[in-house]
Amino acid sequence: MMSDILTVDHLEKKFGKFQALKNITMTIHAGEVFGFIGPNGAGKSTTIRTLLGILRPTKGSAQIFGMDVWQDAVAIHKRIAYVPGDVYLWPNLTGGRGD
Repeated sequence: MMSDILTVDHLEKKFGKFQALKNITMTIHAGEVFGFIGPNGAGKSTTIRTLLGILRPTKGSAQIFGMDVWQDAVAIHKRIAYVPGDVYLWPNLTGGRGD
């Protein structure tokens, strides 16, 4: 029997009148690998940020490890890691800075 790691049910996200995500439904089981491919503006980053509990969904729901991605974000973050491709920190901060 496969356990569900991620369950997404009719997930939607709007920014004002702009609908960034529309009716996303999927399930990812233990041992599966899943990737997001698409052009700029397709909703890849918005989907990931919503699944991480960084953005609150407008409609629908999602669970990781059986926990709600919005309500249980802190507990979920103890078990996962996310490194975005577009990291914007302080402009003068470098990896070698020691203070």
